[in-house]
Amino acid sequence: MCGILAYYNKEGISKVAIKDSLDALQKIKHRGPDGEGVLLINTKTNQFKSLRTEDTPTALDTSLKFEQVNDLEYDLLLGHRRLSIFDLSIAGHQPMKNNSNDNWIVFNGEIYNFPEIKHELITLGCVFSTSTDTEVILKAYDVWGENCQTKFNGMWAFVIWDNNKKSLFVSKDRFGVKPLYYYNTSSQLIFSSEIKQILSYSNISLTENKKPKLNFLNESYIAYNDDTFYNQIERFQSSNSSFINLTEETLKINYKPYYNVWDIKTTPITKKDAEEEYFSLLGEAVKIRTRADVDWGVGLSGGLDSSSVLYFASLFSKQENANFLPQTFSAVFPNQEGDESEHINNILKQIRVKKRTINPLEDFTSGDFEKHIYHQEVPVLSTSYYAQYKVAQLVNENKVRINLVGQGADEVLAGYHHYFYRYCRQLILAGKVIKYVSEVNKYAQIKSLSSNHLHRIIINEVKLAFKFKIGLTKLGTSVSSKWNSFNDLKGLLKYDLTTSLLPNLLLADDRTSMAFSVETRHPFLDYRLVNFTYSLPNHFLINNGWQKHILRNTMTNIPDSIRWRKDKKGFTTPQETIVKNNLDFFNTHANNTAQKYNITVNNTNIIKLASLSIWEKTARN
Repeated sequence: MCGILAYYNKEGISKVAIKDSLDALQKIKHRGPDGEGVLLINTKTNQFKSLRTEDTPTALDTSLKFEQVNDLEYDLLLGHRRLSIFDLSIAGHQPMKNNSNDNWIVFNGEIYNFPEIKHELITLGCVFSTSTDTEVILKAYDVWGENCQTKFNGMWAFVIWDNNKKSLFVSKDRFGVKPLYYYNTSSQLIFSSEIKQILSYSNISLTENKKPKLNFLNESYIAYNDDTFYNQIERFQSSNSSFINLTEETLKINYKPYYNVWDIKTTPITKKDAEEEYFSLLGEAVKIRTRADVDWGVGLSGGLDSSSVLYFASLFSKQENANFLPQTFSAVFPNQEGDESEHINNILKQIRVKKRTINPLEDFTSGDFEKHIYHQEVPVLSTSYYAQYKVAQLVNENKVRINLVGQGADEVLAGYHHYFYRYCRQLILAGKVIKYVSEVNKYAQIKSLSSNHLHRIIINEVKLAFKFKIGLTKLGTSVSSKWNSFNDLKGLLKYDLTTSLLPNLLLADDRTSMAFSVETRHPFLDYRLVNFTYSLPNHFLINNGWQKHILRNTMTNIPDSIRWRKDKKGFTTPQETIVKNNLDFFNTHANNTAQKYNITVNNTNIIKLASLSIWEKTARN
């Protein structure tokens, strides 16, 4: 897990642009505090030099200093900030060169199954000089070309300079766990892990893109397409790669998908086989995500997802080292709304860990909240993101580099309330009225709700479906319009996974953790587990009023009080108390936005409006 930079200029890189690049890397020092690497390449002559900076490891043989670089001598710069996870030695330094050719890579992320891929490559004659997953990517690309991506199980964003093709090969993981942004003109190209890096360049002009800002204010979505708050900066698409030929007159990013979640079809399976396979896949997903040469822990909320991750992580750690105690990291709010202490303690009665907690309510400061928004690079909807930020700080303070979390389970296993409503809509449209009535009655009993109230919600869902069908409601371009148009549960799940919900949450995961040099890992987003879960008939996800049914059925080793919890809180915080305790701070910022966009400030939108004001204040710092 690191931060990367690739800068290309057809006319050659000026010394000013090199200095800007060094500033860009310094701005993401939080992503990689363990060292910095800068490589200068002349793509026409294949001459290359490593540049020594103040953060370059002293053991590296790097003699070229900034003062010795000639103006326009090189046209490609590859930069890297390292967070050491595998092979902590100098051998893991990046940019990394493939010793069998002149290809170079900068890579952010982890390939969890790299030992298995490495073994396969060795049988094919490859020779390795490091114990890193980075070298495995280089060798895999050398052997399989772009098809190497389909073998990777992990999270990644990488740029490879292919000297033979005179091209950059760029790839991003299946679900967009790792960020990658780009700026592209006819002669200049920048790839970066964070937007603030691109803002470092003095030779580019940026204009504000108002569309994402209005989407945020009106629909509460940020990362649902390739747009950013700048017209000239875009997000690189997940599940895609691109070859950029640097010899062509115009620099083109032509996406080529290597994975498509929409291709997954439902497959019949027995209950016994489904539960056995799910349990096996989830266990393997957790196991390979505990691979590291540094300490790892588990982010524990007290819910079903994170408790399941902790169960498997603890199980595998005991098998490897009976004396090892995992650390858990939790946000708690004693005697406040959203506190999960009771549930956290219930799971920890069964699993021995070193319990770490933090109370973001007590630790809240306005300056801290502003730093949080700076690292997010986008405004936020609630203080739950700040709570995540404080948990990441707690992880860092305990000298842990990796935090396993339960993010992604809801979008795959139909965990949110709205999935139940959409499932019922699908049942009615399919004529399965008896099944629909049974599900509603059981759901109402579990949630202590009025079944009549639920019927009204679901009938409105069905009415909306018919309005789309007969044209009374048009399918617009907004995310909510598309979201409402799905008549089937799986379609909505996949849309939330790829477009509407999860991209926002993964952006927050990356920024809050990397602000403190912590790597977040997501077992529920193992592509094998996603593929299998989406292939299951719907009744394995929602059944007898219970959502995440297959997970509840398989996790018999965790307390029933967690396995069959009836409430669904998500990651909540006592937001009203936080705002009340810091009312002047939030009101001042919220009113700035409210006046600008003619919006009334209320308890529901005060965090949204305040965070947008803070983002506008901190964006160019």
